[in-house]
Amino acid sequence: MRICEYAPGELTGRTFECACGKVHGSTVRRITVGRGAIEAVPETVKALGGKRVFLVADENTFEAAGRRVCAELSSHGVECATHLLGTEPGFERPEPTERTLGNLIMSFPRGYDCIVGVGGGVVNDLCKLSATPGNLPYVYVPSCPSMDGYTSDSASVIYGGVKSSVACKCPDAVLADTEIISKAPAKLLLAGIGDMVAKYVSICEWRISALINGEYYCEEVAEIMRRCRKAAFDNAAAAAGGDPDAVAAVINGLCLVGMAMTYAGCSRPASGVEHYYSHLWDMRCLEEHRQCELHGIQVGVGTLLSLKKYENLKRIKPDREKALRAIRSFDLEKWESGVREYFGASADRITEIENREGKYDPDKCAKRLDVILDRWDGIMRIIDEELIPSEKLEELFVKIGHPTEPEQFGESEKSAEEAFRHTCDIRDKYILTRLLHDIGVSPDEI
Repeated sequence: MRICEYAPGELTGRTFECACGKVHGSTVRRITVGRGAIEAVPETVKALGGKRVFLVADENTFEAAGRRVCAELSSHGVECATHLLGTEPGFERPEPTERTLGNLIMSFPRGYDCIVGVGGGVVNDLCKLSATPGNLPYVYVPSCPSMDGYTSDSASVIYGGVKSSVACKCPDAVLADTEIISKAPAKLLLAGIGDMVAKYVSICEWRISALINGEYYCEEVAEIMRRCRKAAFDNAAAAAGGDPDAVAAVINGLCLVGMAMTYAGCSRPASGVEHYYSHLWDMRCLEEHRQCELHGIQVGVGTLLSLKKYENLKRIKPDREKALRAIRSFDLEKWESGVREYFGASADRITEIENREGKYDPDKCAKRLDVILDRWDGIMRIIDEELIPSEKLEELFVKIGHPTEPEQFGESEKSAEEAFRHTCDIRDKYILTRLLHDIGVSPDEI
């Protein structure tokens, strides 16, 4: 049986020899999605060897599920200490910054041997990072389906002002109680759907990079994502309405996304240019000391914007001479000036990334251009095979109440265009804006 035909709970404890040449596996030992899953926390902690639990939540998630977890642990004789994540000045929700992580680690009580995280993506990422140095048992209890990466071996944190992906351990167990999660605020339910539809763009760009750069690609992992995104799309309306069974379909997909990233050894299955909109909005909000929107909502809108950009790309026929002129005339000093204006205090980190990776090196760009021109029809075929029409996604978003424009959550058309322009700066991942640079097309042209 193919990996993509397994439910997430069936994949735990298994390894698979894949046609891509890798042996896929995950260290996640248990995944339970369904009504009453929260009741399994005490036995899961004990099975992992935990005796004294450090429970991490925020104020909202503690009330939604954390207090119940504490009661379940206490009734089974498991000692529990609690830490509620704080917020940065001017922010309503905890942010995954060095300060928040540092406060969490400094609050860890001596003698406690297991972490239980209750909440959304920020709680999970910070708990994974906290559990990694000592390889402590870690149990994650999601209180909402607001993001993917539940089960991944990486965490998204803002380090030096730059949204970065950091390697860490996977949760040992994920216990997702659909009765609790289905009662989450509507926006949190929408955020999970927004993060799942991003897989249209992420798989498209993974295949394009494999075609242009020879980057590692696994069709089996890609197929997992195709099935996940279809399940999320098909169940979106019912999940947005709080139906527990539909919510379970979305959560299963979110769990599979994290495992897919672990299988691939990178974030390619889960994110592309659509996620970079979110990363950049987060960074700008932190720079400007204002609250950002939920990650999944930002990603959903970023996906819709990205689909429209790809539709515009299909109308372009690359011109070799134009591309070479643009590549050779690229002004690195002007680029750095623009970076400093946009990124502010985190600009040094961005320029360090470019100095290390050389994304704009003219010789490298020219070599990629040769490949791109030779394989342009193949690139267009991938776009046709992987992407849905933007109108179809917009219709779904309108139906379920998901934002369709950045103006609906405090950003603007200008901030979206500025973010798109800088998506190629923050990480060395070959995405749409990198392709545009290589063919001599300005981000403002599509």
